[in-house]
Amino acid sequence: MSYALSLTEKNTALWQAYQDKKSQTPMLFPTEGAAVLGVSELELMLAAPHSQYMGGECKVVLQQFENFGEVESIVRNALAVHEKTAAYHNLKLGDKMGLALNVGGLDLRFFMGRWQHMLAVTDISRSDKPSYSIQFYDEQGAAIDKVYLRNLSAEIISRWQDMIQQQVETVSQDVLTLVEKEPDTEWQYKQLSDDKRDELQRRWRKMTDVHQFYYLLSKLEIDRASSYRQAPEQMTRQLSVDAVVATFEQARDIECPIMIFVGNSGMVQIQTGTVKTLKRMGDWINILDKAHNNFTLHLKDTALAQVWCVKRPTADGIVTCIEGFDHQGVSIFSIFGQRIEGTPELQAWQDITAKIVAEYSLEASKLQTNAETSAGTNAEKELA
Repeated sequence: MSYALSLTEKNTALWQAYQDKKSQTPMLFPTEGAAVLGVSELELMLAAPHSQYMGGECKVVLQQFENFGEVESIVRNALAVHEKTAAYHNLKLGDKMGLALNVGGLDLRFFMGRWQHMLAVTDISRSDKPSYSIQFYDEQGAAIDKVYLRNLSAEIISRWQDMIQQQVETVSQDVLTLVEKEPDTEWQYKQLSDDKRDELQRRWRKMTDVHQFYYLLSKLEIDRASSYRQAPEQMTRQLSVDAVVATFEQARDIECPIMIFVGNSGMVQIQTGTVKTLKRMGDWINILDKAHNNFTLHLKDTALAQVWCVKRPTADGIVTCIEGFDHQGVSIFSIFGQRIEGTPELQAWQDITAKIVAEYSLEASKLQTNAETSAGTNAEKELA
């Protein structure tokens, strides 16, 4: 099912409804506000008085970002917000895929089939804090990426606005069409037949590149979380949610460089580097490293449904990651040790993940609980 949105009239009632909600909850960002109001984020932002629809030629704009120096790219999904400020470099875009290889900078992977709509959002209502962004959305109106101008010199702003105007002038339609989002459903474990499980395990052991994993799942028509429950022995271990913070803490404490992946329907953004500042704010664990390496992560770890430690063979040896899923079985983030193709995994990262598995695996937790229960029962018997 699809529905149309007007490009000639602003939905002022919708925007006012958002402002009313925001006055009660100041930290109600557009993604959450749209969900509360039962609309897509694109529909909400289209209603903003300071937004302009730029059409769907996303590649044309992406290829110009290198001309604006450092920009801030914000990529998020339901439970994670990944914010990185750096310059666009080494951008290559195909019809279906794209990438910007820049380890430690804007390191991006694009799924171009999902990039359908662009909005320019220019808010100069506060002269001390003007905001210039271009926001990209998929066919359902979900945000893929938000790119904010950070060099606010007059010359850069003028060129930014010229780029926006060129795209606005290409828009000839009066409405845009969005596809209705399917209702969220709880993740369901998919059990493979004996033959397919054997194939999964055999092909898993023979992998020479982590990217082969995607094609294996596609061939067997199985989701990631279900595959982890049927993986070869010693290759996966389910962890408690507490493992996530512990992983960040241990990487911070020994200054082990890590790679943090966060993605959505249209892209994955990767941060590579060490972690300095961790701070808990309610349900969210935050990496606040703008001063250190222009990176911020907000992760609602308390809402994660599954966390796994996963090992995959490569030509360079085993590669290990910590990965978290939401209740719909969607991958929210992955953490790897920093690694360059052609080199083995960092020993420091192997040590961290071994400690995490030993302390936070659900199997270990069950054994500890059983041991404590047994000790308590024995103590009661002795007292009796």
